[in-house]
Amino acid sequence: MLSIRSQYLNALNIPEYLHVVKDTPQKVSIPLSIDCLVVELENQNSICIAGETQDFLFKMLSAIGLQQKNIICIKASPNTLLDQIANYHARTILLTHPQLTLNTSNVFSMLHPSEVLKDDKLKRDAWEVLKQVKVCLK
Repeated sequence: MLSIRSQYLNALNIPEYLHVVKDTPQKVSIPLSIDCLVVELENQNSICIAGETQDFLFKMLSAIGLQQKNIICIKASPNTLLDQIANYHARTILLTHPQLTLNTSNVFSMLHPSEVLKDDKLKRDAWEVLKQVKVCLK
């Protein structure tokens, strides 16, 4: 019994050896381009979930001119951080936990927004970091 492909080739008088089967192109993963990638560890007041903490984060970032559509929040661990951020082409990266560290000029660290919400005294430090992020985005 001939395969459907062979039947078509025979019907068109094309010798099967002349028919070239192209390899299926591999899907290429292109990193998503964004202005700010915000990274957190597991946290019960996650910035990745809609709520008070996420709203506060977006307000802080909008104060330096970022729009919500240009911000992505993700969770990572110190072991998976590099793999996680490889999926994005971020102009700036904001790490929200001291265990998360990277040494590049577009990476900034600040306390998690849930911590800043709990203590107004921490807002000044967060604002100083956000001003550095704004300078990096120019």
